Amino acid sequence: MIPRLIYRDNAIEIRAPEEAEAPLLCRAVRDSQADIGRWESWCTPAYSVADSLRFLRDSEQKRSRGSEYNFNLFDLHTGEITGAISLNRISYEYHMANVGYWTRSDRTGQGLAPLAVRAASQFAFERLALTRLEIVAMERNHRSCRVAEKVGATAEGLHRNRLYFHGKPCHAWVYSLIPGDITYPDATGSPMQQRNATL
Repeated sequence: MIPRLIYRDNAIEIRAPEEAEAPLLCRAVRDSQADIGRWESWCTPAYSVADSLRFLRDSEQKRSRGSEYNFNLFDLHTGEITGAISLNRISYEYHMANVGYWTRSDRTGQGLAPLAVRAASQFAFERLALTRLEIVAMERNHRSCRVAEKVGATAEGLHRNRLYFHGKPCHAWVYSLIPGDITYPDATGSPMQQRNATL
């Protein structure tokens, strides 16, 4: 059975959200629209609770099929959603997937995105038996690139016309992670492998 919870410490929980948490997700997205919207076309000023609910329902269907796994970061003290981490474009034939993430604007620079990437990587490598993860960041998305570098991902260069954004092709940096590249977080937040705490 695939777990919904992939990480928890005294402050942060990373898990698949429930439909009832759509308002929390909407609030986090709307509060961060200026930052997320620079790189994600779905994030607009018109983003609504209905959009969150559709996303969560679609995510649950994809999760049940094993085609995509979406998790949110929850602040255990405030109950707020502070970010998201996704494993998508999964190819079980080639044992690889894409990793996507965002952090709430008022929580950037606190190590949440690297924590989420480490937790999701452990889930991908140990539970899904994947052997390669890719982080694809638009050319000028320096913050996303720094996250990839912080977790030990290997930069594989600037790929021309790698992404489409608002109907136009754009260049993107591609980073890769394979088992052994990354240290996993334990329940105290220090980097080490601890399967029982996160799985």
